[in-house]
Amino acid sequence: MSSSTPEGNFKKSFCSKLRKLGCTVFQNQGVGVPRGFPDTSVLLPEGLTIYIEFKASKRAKFQPLQKEWNKKLLDRQYFAFIAYPENEDEVMNEIKRLL
Repeated sequence: MSSSTPEGNFKKSFCSKLRKLGCTVFQNQGVGVPRGFPDTSVLLPEGLTIYIEFKASKRAKFQPLQKEWNKKLLDRQYFAFIAYPENEDEVMNEIKRLL
């Protein structure tokens, strides 16, 4: 994801804030990553892992398996978020609550 796109710019800014909170952030891409799996993993200092799918806006389209993966992760008690500029504060506050 190029940071010159609206989604890329939002993701870069959000991930920078997470790193300042002491989180380790990495991208889930390449061989072995299932199609539709959230594009970002975040390791919190306290040992929790969260998964984030970034979107350019609330109205952005999902790939067919993205919603399915988000539901699967939540059903298995993982922390998974879909983040877009319109809910940035809400998602960030939930993450800070987990710190």
